[in-house]
Amino acid sequence: MTKLQKDHLMILLESIDSKVQVTMESVSALDNKIDAVRVELKEDIAILDCKIMGLSARVDAVDKKVDAVYEELIAHRNDTESHRRPTKRPPLKKVA
Repeated sequence: MTKLQKDHLMILLESIDSKVQVTMESVSALDNKIDAVRVELKEDIAILDCKIMGLSARVDAVDKKVDAVYEELIAHRNDTESHRRPTKRPPLKKVA
């Protein structure tokens, strides 16, 4: 190899090296951003988990209240004569 060819080869290698370094820095920066997003998502999921548990507790409480009101309504209907199921009517008499 001639000196000129070696010089060209060295220039190409330096160019490739600088491009690889830029690429590695970019990958490192993206990796840091991905890690930051993962941390944020974990925190958001934890917050959502707490909110869902709170909502679930509220739904359970409302469900119990609805059941209690339903039982009271059934007891009231069974206790009140006007709300009882009507008995079968006797057949109507024919008028002559």
